[in-house]
Amino acid sequence: MLSPIVIGILMGLAYYFTPQILNYRKQLYIVVWFVLAFVIALRGMPFVTPFIKGFVGFAFFYVVMVTGALNPNWKLTKKLRSVRAPYSILGFVLLMSHPLNYVAEVLSKQRDIPYFGVAAFVIMIPLFITSYMAVRKKMKAQAWIKLQRWAYLSYALVLIHLVVNASSPQNRIVAILLFIPYIGLKVYKEFIVKQKVVSA
Repeated sequence: MLSPIVIGILMGLAYYFTPQILNYRKQLYIVVWFVLAFVIALRGMPFVTPFIKGFVGFAFFYVVMVTGALNPNWKLTKKLRSVRAPYSILGFVLLMSHPLNYVAEVLSKQRDIPYFGVAAFVIMIPLFITSYMAVRKKMKAQAWIKLQRWAYLSYALVLIHLVVNASSPQNRIVAILLFIPYIGLKVYKEFIVKQKVVSA
């Protein structure tokens, strides 16, 4: 599973090239749609496998996810927060190659329906749409925050999907190992740190 490598690269890019990502995000959105079309058109070629398997899209998704669990005072966290919306959009578009590749097999009953994966993907759709600043500006802040909370359910469903539908034991182990630090950091931040603030 290449996701850990891609995750590291994406975090590095966010840290060192934050202004460039933000300044050229619209161009990146256009490029990534072309990449999606390219991947689908050449889905039988080995070099697009990381996209088809969802490894690249998941890497973006993971960076967005783990950012919410990191210490907000860290410089890295501030950098990641600033590119969270662009990464959400780029990741979702790239992740679309995963279900699009298997939809024909599912419809022809050659493959079982991955219910947890489908549910996670459906929940991601409104989150993806409202990641665009033009859409977000038209929403009330409280409504947008409430909608974004559905992301936690999609995280849980993605984990279950990765464990249940992993293409190999190695991929299953990697998925679990990636979620363990996220869960630990999130629990620490939400319950221990906030409790200390309340009691101070």
